Amino acid sequence: SFILIIVLSFYFAVQERGIDDFLRLITPARQQKYVLDLWARSQKKIGRWMQGQILLSLIVGLLVYLGLSILGVPYALLLAIAAGVLELIPVFGSILAAVPAVAVSFIAGGTGLALFVIGLYVLINQFQANLIYPLVVQKVVGVPPLLVILALIIGGQLAGFLGIVLSVPVAAVLREFVVDIQRDREVKLKESEQQPSLL
Repeated sequence: SFILIIVLSFYFAVQERGIDDFLRLITPARQQKYVLDLWARSQKKIGRWMQGQILLSLIVGLLVYLGLSILGVPYALLLAIAAGVLELIPVFGSILAAVPAVAVSFIAGGTGLALFVIGLYVLINQFQANLIYPLVVQKVVGVPPLLVILALIIGGQLAGFLGIVLSVPVAAVLREFVVDIQRDREVKLKESEQQPSLL
């Protein structure tokens, strides 16, 4: 399955309209227009989500740099860049970023400094996961913070690491679909209200 996903992803990537053609192939003719429009809007949402991830990485990198500089840890800038890049990896990125920082701080200042650095990374991780990430995703992608948190939990439970990676883009697509259904219902309700009563 993993190899098949890679092959299909490569096929869709090299063809400019590969996914559009695939959707046309599997979608009934009367629903093609809507499905392709939904996919186009979803692409924009996913692109914005990636922009949000990059913005989040920059914020985390800046916070790590400021924290390590205040604590006097050597190579603060290099460790901050590593933290920013690794932040693109959900869940495990912040843990991986903390390992070299703790090692450097232990060598430079002993156990005390290493414990302070661990506390710093835990604090930044909690701040990022519970406040910055949901707010950034809401601002950039338009998905409410509560939905982001629920999507991450459900994605992690259903598909582990891959579920966490894909949870927010999938939630964004589903939200677009639900908004369309709601909008369609509102239009039908207004049309029914505007029709003259037979009584």
